[in-house]
Amino acid sequence: MNQQPALPVPKGGLLPLTAASPDGRARLLFLHAHPDDESITTGATMAAFARSGALVYLLTSTRGELGEVIPPELRHLEVGQPGNADDGSGLAAVREQELADAVAALGIADAFWLGSGAAKAGTGPDVIYRDSGMSWGPDGRAQPAATVLPGSFSLAPLEETAAHAAALIRRLKPDVVVTYAADGGYGHPDHVRTAAMALQAVELAADIAVGAGALDPWRVPLAYTIVSDRPERPLEPGAAVIDVDGDLAAKTAAMRAHRTQLTVLPGQRFALSDGVSRELSGRESFQPVDAGTDA
Repeated sequence: MNQQPALPVPKGGLLPLTAASPDGRARLLFLHAHPDDESITTGATMAAFARSGALVYLLTSTRGELGEVIPPELRHLEVGQPGNADDGSGLAAVREQELADAVAALGIADAFWLGSGAAKAGTGPDVIYRDSGMSWGPDGRAQPAATVLPGSFSLAPLEETAAHAAALIRRLKPDVVVTYAADGGYGHPDHVRTAAMALQAVELAADIAVGAGALDPWRVPLAYTIVSDRPERPLEPGAAVIDVDGDLAAKTAAMRAHRTQLTVLPGQRFALSDGVSRELSGRESFQPVDAGTDA
């Protein structure tokens, strides 16, 4: 995706949109890697659009089976911890419910799992893509884990996962698609893969030569990537950035739902499993991009 000049920002500080769909309601599709990513990085924006009357949709790539668990009473759900004897399926079940609660708090119209239901290409069985895990590199950025298990999202063929996402795009016909920048924000392999998948899915959805049964091709009018708050990823000089002042209260409520993964602290702060206090802000930033959506 290539960075593009910013469009005029409409009243209310939301992302610029093209003309709304025939029913008069704008449609936005956010693509994220794990449960909690949607709330932490785009929750305020999603909630603000939902409150404005737009239809906001979420596609999540994995169920976060390999996430670290914060509450001591739930630590047994974390793979590798004492008392854990599964492959992360127990944690996945809890994180599915956490995501459902966050989705309700944000006012999201519908949420989908990659490879299942409407987010599945073809007529075969549903597919579950597992959390790939990660490790920390010497530069402080995430990198692949020492061992990546079969069935992990980052190992799945890109053309396969992109086809699933493209099928959902054709079904929903979103006016806007939002996902990570190419580096995934901080390097997590599932974030990086989700960004690549989103780009290819947008192209596939618009390609009239790609068969999709009864699903008509759809050219996504606009795409945005999330601006990372990590300082080691500087923006290109002169890059256009749109700041959205979204719904902080809804974002905070959604983040509270992800109790295995983060802790909301007093004073509009939160902490992940590393215990570092971070600002919990309703301002989220995006870059308009050329998604290569010409059919």
